[in-house]
Amino acid sequence: MVPERLNDMEYPIPRNADRGGLFRRVESPDVSFPIQSVRIDWDRLIAKRPLILETVDQMPVYLLKPEILGLLDAEKDPTYRLILDLMWTTGARISEVLALRTTSFVYGFGVILKTLKQRPGRPSKAALQRYVPIVDLLLQDRIQSYLYAGRFKKTERIFPMARQTVNRHIQALVERVGGAEFAISSHTFRHSFAVHLLLHGRPVISPLIMGLKSSHC
Repeated sequence: MVPERLNDMEYPIPRNADRGGLFRRVESPDVSFPIQSVRIDWDRLIAKRPLILETVDQMPVYLLKPEILGLLDAEKDPTYRLILDLMWTTGARISEVLALRTTSFVYGFGVILKTLKQRPGRPSKAALQRYVPIVDLLLQDRIQSYLYAGRFKKTERIFPMARQTVNRHIQALVERVGGAEFAISSHTFRHSFAVHLLLHGRPVISPLIMGLKSSHC
């Protein structure tokens, strides 16, 4: 026997819906999608990190968000603070950050990173650069203030220093906040960015995010 109201039985109208038209008013669901936040037990993940580094093959050392934020908060030099912010926020290599110019920033807001790491085989122009959005409003303001104060020329690097200088500064910063059980360098920020994406269910191994053709950072 075919029901008289087939549509209502197959697709029941919610109790809180307005039956007056096609576009019915329905209350928002209890959970919104896509999920905007993830609850993470950072202390537990920090405690388990030694086991992960020991047992996972070729697992690089990494820091977790509370540790990164602690280092950023302890960094008082505006130039180095911006370098650390950019590495943590974009996953950029230190060579990519040190190559930035005023024209690297797109006011929309984001940064164009040029991959300087050499790969075997014929070079591909399509893989030389990638765009990474910057959604942190405070970081946007910090970038704009730094560029305005620096009065940089278009062809001038905004961070005129060597990566060894940055790494020595990071080592001194780590010692200033109490030291660490493993060596921390500029590349640690890149690994930390990748782990942070994984913890939040985001794909990492993508040339659009990390500027990679393989799983190696």
